[in-house]
Amino acid sequence: MELLNGFYHNFLRFFSWQEISFLFTGTGLLVMLNLVLSEGLLSFDNALVLAVMVSHLPRDRFYRIGFLKMSIQQWALTAGIFGAYFFRVVAIVLGTYLIQFWTLQLIGGGYLLWLGYEHFLAGQTGRGEITAYGKGFWATVLRVELMDLTFSIDSILAALGISKRVWVILMGGMLGILCMRLVAGVFIHLIERFPLFKHTGYALVALIGYRLVSEVDWIHFDKFFSYLGPVGVGVLILFTVVIWGTAQVRKASLRTIKSLIQLTLMILFFSWSGTRLHLHMSDMVFSLIMLATFASTFVFNRPYVRWQRSSE
Repeated sequence: MELLNGFYHNFLRFFSWQEISFLFTGTGLLVMLNLVLSEGLLSFDNALVLAVMVSHLPRDRFYRIGFLKMSIQQWALTAGIFGAYFFRVVAIVLGTYLIQFWTLQLIGGGYLLWLGYEHFLAGQTGRGEITAYGKGFWATVLRVELMDLTFSIDSILAALGISKRVWVILMGGMLGILCMRLVAGVFIHLIERFPLFKHTGYALVALIGYRLVSEVDWIHFDKFFSYLGPVGVGVLILFTVVIWGTAQVRKASLRTIKSLIQLTLMILFFSWSGTRLHLHMSDMVFSLIMLATFASTFVFNRPYVRWQRSSE
């Protein structure tokens, strides 16, 4: 009953004038601009993945439903649009309420940090390398829907990291779909001209993850370490060092475990510094930092291209 009551009161926030009017303030407009940029860069990767997933379906065979006539491939992507809207709505309703719990905020922020970590430090090339499989129409649609679910989580977590205003998150979810289906082409051309944007998107995702994690009060970890006691903390540190050292030797088989340990240490540091050093940022400050990160791509793109060519 308490959970249902919490969802009900959270639902009422969508009709609050204070929440709606925020969109028309200077900070609100700046936040929305950052949402468009972050969603567009995220959607570039997402659009490429979906394009690869349906690429094996025929484009020269058409099917008509009423007045709509599209190729089999287009119908698969269109089915994905409806799934994307459904999952976005579910993610918005759940996310705006569940993010109030620090454990879920920590997991969400950690997930975004993991995406950035894998891209920059673990040598991963991202989800764009998904290959197409020669499966039928409905099997492909199912895979597209599952991928839409993953993208919905990414999108809503990114919006929650930028601002916890419910209408900002709602607009972020809708913009994510529009960007993925309509604006992705613009960002594809932008990335072709400025290759550094491939990394800027992950930098923004990591920044958002950092903000979510840094807002988790260190007192929660303090309580956990107090519960373990000095002996328990010592055993935990020893166990972590042994696992990390083993992973250093057997890099191939234990790379993921090593990455998780390093990511956990980063999360602990971000939470501690956010609490002890009071590094929490307002929506305005964080939006300016994100805009500066986005704009820096135009400055550093040429040196990046030169460095890439010299290293080939």
